[in-house]
This record gives sequence, structure tokens and C-alpha cells, in this order.
Amino acid sequence: MLHNYSFNTMNEHPAKSEHNSALSVERREINDLEQRIDPLLERLHKDGIDTQRWDDEYMALPEDAEALDNFLKRLQLFVEQREDALLAFEFSEGHTEQEKEQIKRFDRDVRAAFRDPSGFLGNGATAEVYGMPSNNTICVKFIISQERYNENNHLRREFNYLSKVFECTRGQAVTTPYPIFLRIHAKEGHSYGMERIQGASLSQILEQADKYPELVTLAKSIDRQQAESDLVAFVENMHEANVVHGDLYHRNIMLDGEGRLVVIDFGKAHQIDFEGGKPEDRKLDEYTAVQSLRDFFRQIDLLTNNPNSV
Repeated sequence: MLHNYSFNTMNEHPAKSEHNSALSVERREINDLEQRIDPLLERLHKDGIDTQRWDDEYMALPEDAEALDNFLKRLQLFVEQREDALLAFEFSEGHTEQEKEQIKRFDRDVRAAFRDPSGFLGNGATAEVYGMPSNNTICVKFIISQERYNENNHLRREFNYLSKVFECTRGQAVTTPYPIFLRIHAKEGHSYGMERIQGASLSQILEQADKYPELVTLAKSIDRQQAESDLVAFVENMHEANVVHGDLYHRNIMLDGEGRLVVIDFGKAHQIDFEGGKPEDRKLDEYTAVQSLRDFFRQIDLLTNNPNSV
């Protein structure tokens, strides 16, 4: 379809040199457009979509940047409409219709962020969390092993537990990230968006102390008895909402830049009526949270040679 040209402008007439320069600019535009079109067609091919009509039209296009640009816009629209047909969003309460539409458009950034190493924030056995390059207040949890994840929970249930606990601990000393949207995709798998906490998990701080010197210093200055009391109050409020976290270890407790504790990852959470029994679940959550926090402070003391453990 398209041909490569090379121009020798040495000793050429100025008018001819200017003409060749203009052609070189257009050639670069054409190359750029082709590099954007080819991956889209390849993606459709991999998905098993019959692209014969698109392929034929693409091959018949003239060497013209405007024609390629028009083709690209129509192809992008087709791909986006197809993605929208496979995608279902569910939102936490309180979003306006305008905000919902903004989040849906934001989904293109969500797809681009997945597997982008520059945005990687953390992972577990079944999921990975990435920040958004276009919005540093949001992060997205992607399920990478649906079969293993289903052994513990379903993403919709996890999102609902997060939403429920956020509401019952809103404004308290210890809380959870603000839940934003749930993304159900028939082909790509499921994910959900939430507030990005500007901090790190207790395990990240301990394992990568050189990366988080400010958080290490902040941890040393925290009133430990108050922090423990606040964390216990969080667990009690969560249980009053009949939600058990089930995984309150270092990796699921964060410390933000203001010195606040934030509980994350409700992947192993479940709902229970404590009045109906199983008080051991309540005790285990509280015990695990307290012991994890105390151990964190002990290790911080060892890292900083400052014996002051609880």
C-alpha cells in the first residue's frame, strides 16, 4: 500500500529542497498514523474479529495523511464501541451522571495502566494494583487469577464490603480508601477503582525502608498506644457492620503521609452476623491487626536503632 521514499537534497535547487522537506514531514505523519493503526487491527485480529472490510480499505488507502487520519478515527470509534459493549460499570452511591460518564471515558486510561510497570503499586496472589498516569488520586485493582480469586470472594462482593466499611468508618482516625467504580469486563477480566492512598503498606515500609525514609521517620513519631486504640476502634466499627476482614496483616494496613492508618484489600472479607455466633472471627481480626501493628513498630525500632516498642 505505502512506499518508502528517500530524498537526496544535496546541491538541489532551493524550491526543490523545500518541496522535499514538506514531503519528509508528511512521510513522518504517515508513519505515525500507520503505527497507531496497525496495533488496533492486530488487536481485533487476535480477538477473532472479522476485519476483512477494514483490511481491504486500509490497503487501498492513498499515501495521504488526511485519508489515514480519517480511517484511524473511524477505526478507533469502532474499537471503543466494541469495548463498551463488553463492559459494565457499577458505581458506589453519590456519583452524578456527569461523573459516571467521566469515569467511563477514564476507562481507556485504566486499560492502558494495566501491566504498565511505571504505575505498579503492589500485588498479591490473585491481583495487582496500578496507579493511573492521568490521575494520581485513583488506583485500580486488577484480578490476574480469576480462578484463585474466586476461592475467596467475588470482586463485586469485595467492592461492596469496601463500600460498606468506608461508610461506617468515614471521618474516623482509621478508615479505608474511598471506593469509586467497579469494572466488569467479559473478556479482559474484572477490576475496581478506588482512592489512591499517598503512602505505603506496613510491609512495603519494612521491606523497602530506603524507598520510604519519610514514612520510616513518621512511624517513629506516632503515638503508638493511640494508633493501636484507633485501629481497634476501626475493627469494632467494621464488625458492627457485620464485615470480617480476614487478612489484617502488614501488607493490608497502610500508613499515609499524614501518619494515618488505612486498611486495604477486602479480598478475603466476608459478612457474618456476630449475634448468631462465630465470635472467634471477631477476635481473630482484632488480634491479627494489633499484633501486626506492634510487630511493625518493633521492626521500625530495629531499623532505626531506637528501642521504643509497645
